[in-house]
Amino acid sequence: MSRSAVLAGVVALIAALGACSSPAVTGMIVHMQNQEYQETIHLADSVIANGESANPEVWLWRGRAQANLSDWIGASESFSRVNELDPAIDLSEYWFSFFNAGVTLLDEDDVQGAVDILSAGGRIIPTAPNFDLMLGDIELNVNGDLDAALARFEAAGDKAVAQMASFEQLLDQTQDPALYDYYAQSLDQTEVIAIQAFFNAGSVYSMKVQTATGDEAAFLLQAALDGYDRALEIDPTNVDVLGAVADVYMLQGDYDGALQIFADAIDQVDLGVSEGWLDPSEGDRIKADMLVSIGFAYIEMEDYEQAVANLESARTLIGDDFMVLATLAHARFVMEDYQESLDMLDLALGIEGLSPDDLASAYQMEFACYSRMEMDEEAAVALETALQFQPDNARYWELLASTYSRLGRRQDAIDAMQRSEDLDAQQLETE
Repeated sequence: MSRSAVLAGVVALIAALGACSSPAVTGMIVHMQNQEYQETIHLADSVIANGESANPEVWLWRGRAQANLSDWIGASESFSRVNELDPAIDLSEYWFSFFNAGVTLLDEDDVQGAVDILSAGGRIIPTAPNFDLMLGDIELNVNGDLDAALARFEAAGDKAVAQMASFEQLLDQTQDPALYDYYAQSLDQTEVIAIQAFFNAGSVYSMKVQTATGDEAAFLLQAALDGYDRALEIDPTNVDVLGAVADVYMLQGDYDGALQIFADAIDQVDLGVSEGWLDPSEGDRIKADMLVSIGFAYIEMEDYEQAVANLESARTLIGDDFMVLATLAHARFVMEDYQESLDMLDLALGIEGLSPDDLASAYQMEFACYSRMEMDEEAAVALETALQFQPDNARYWELLASTYSRLGRRQDAIDAMQRSEDLDAQQLETE
């Protein structure tokens, strides 16, 4: 809720509360009316210290003043005290105090503190979707718990849909222009939360596919699509969601369907740039990412000319990006143009700031090219380099053992194969 809306609520409550409140609370109300927030807090602290610590009104006005000063942690603590003293008091309009307090604590790297305060907000204001969305992010990105994150995201989506229906009803009923604008803005914000929640849920299902096979993988892919479809019911033109749907189609092997979705998404990007709500450079980045996926789809369809054309279009938009160059290298490899693939990989490896996984995959692809060209010395060097970045990759050690064998390096081959078998055994022990 905006600060002006909070103030309007304060003014509206003065007449109702002034007659039945203690003199101290009445004084707080007057301070609030005059926007004297620090004075309100000082008076509240004095009253609490002198025997009115069990009065929920004191804590309520203290929290309101703290919220107006953007003291989110203090405000959330005050509102929590209100809830302890009188759970019947509706604090839903102050959800943002708990939420912003959580964000503040996360910025300070106090993850547990953020979880505690967000959980308290969700318990006190159970209809607000924001808490589950943020807690889902923490479960996913901090704790790495996919199932817990999924439960949070789906709960956030369901709550957001219910809140949307409430705001739509309020819009239909109100005759007040100011309230109409407020409800319309709130509806827009809640739609964004719902889309994000369903998108995140679909993405978690897609992530879970990586460790699934057969019927389980098919179920998870359909669950991902169901999540994305719920987001598209709210905004059928959302580019991020459309791209995610296309990615699922690709995982299902429906490349024609994926290409159609990508085409629709690119049209939406172009529309956004032309209408001015999407920055052109951001639009180029989004389109380039999609063109890489389109290129990969054409590789899978064995239409290599179209694959290269789309990948070069991506390169035109954003330059020598690692993913673009690596996918071009892959395309040239399957076309058996190994030297061109190596040239792309040289460009890719010249990019600064690559992750160890990117470096390992590029050198492994170099190994594959040299192996096809029967250049085993160069192949061994490339794979040895890849292992510097992924030393526990059992498959790389197995391939290196075969390469050493072809080079007549018998003991090196034995050692590399033993390393591969040891890593495989360690992996089995952890499963």
